[in-house]
Amino acid sequence: MIVFVTTERHRYTNRDLFKATAGKVKGATYQEMFDTEYLPRATYVFTDMDRLSPRELERAARSYRMLEENGVPALNNPSRFLGRYGLLRRLHHEGINRFNVYRVDSFETPERWPVFLRAEGDHKRPLSGLINDQAELDATVARLVDEGAPLSTLLIIEYAAEEVRPGLFRKLSVFRVGERMVTFTCVHDDQWLVKYGKPAIAPPELYQDEYDMVAGNPFGAVMRRIFDLAGLEYGRVDFGLVDGKPQIYEVNSNPDVKLDPKSTGVALRDRSNALFKQNYLAAIEALEADLPPAET
Repeated sequence: MIVFVTTERHRYTNRDLFKATAGKVKGATYQEMFDTEYLPRATYVFTDMDRLSPRELERAARSYRMLEENGVPALNNPSRFLGRYGLLRRLHHEGINRFNVYRVDSFETPERWPVFLRAEGDHKRPLSGLINDQAELDATVARLVDEGAPLSTLLIIEYAAEEVRPGLFRKLSVFRVGERMVTFTCVHDDQWLVKYGKPAIAPPELYQDEYDMVAGNPFGAVMRRIFDLAGLEYGRVDFGLVDGKPQIYEVNSNPDVKLDPKSTGVALRDRSNALFKQNYLAAIEALEADLPPAET
C-alpha cells in the first residue's frame, strides 16, 4: 500500500490516483498522522511541505524519521525539502536558471527587469503582472501589504520566458515517482503566465512535439537533478525553454494529478494524455518495487 500525506485542504489532488488504483493508494492528512499512535505499514509519500507551519514541518520531519528508523519506506524527507525561495535561489547559484529570486524583506534590488511578485508556499497565480522598474515595484508591494499580504511571504521573481511560436507560450512538466521520471503534457497559452492554459490553441506540430516528449521523456535526466536539489523523490517540476535551455519555475510536492481530463477535441493531445496516464500509473505500480530494501 502507498499512502500520500497531504494537508487537509489539498487532499483532493490525488482523487484520480485513488480511483485508478482501486484502494492500493490511499491518502492521509498530516493531522491524522500526528494524532495516530500506530501507523499501518505502507510506503509513505510526504507532500505539501511548503504549506505547513514551522511547527507542523518539524512534526512531519519527526514522523518521517520515526518511519525511517522502523524500516518503513518513505519519500520526500521534510527535513531536506527546499521551498520556492530556497530552490530558485539555489538553481540560479548553480547556473541552471538565468533568473533570480529575492525576498521583499531582504531589501535587495533585482538585477534584471521585468519582475513579478509571488507568495512563498502559494501555488496560485502570481500576485502581480510584470513590473518594469523599482518605483513600480515599491508601489505594488505597498498596495499588496495594504490589502493584507504578509510582507515576509512576498517574493520578487525575475521574468524568464520565451514564446514557442509568435504569440504562444508553453509550459513543460515532468513528474518524479521514486526513481522514475514521467513527462506530463504541455500547457499552452497566449500570455506569459502559463498556468491553466487554453485548449486547442497550439498548431498541429506542437501537439506532435508534445506527444514525442511524453513518449520519449527527453528532459528526464535533467529534471532528476532538479528534484535532487529540491530534496524530493516525488513531485512535479514545471519549466520552460529559453534559448533551448530549461528554466525551472516551480517544483510542486503535491501536484494535482489529472488522469482523466476532458477531451480537448485534438486527437493527438488526447493520445498524449492517455500515454501520460499509462506511464504515470506504471511508475506508481512500480514504486515499492523500485525502492531499496528497508533497513530493519
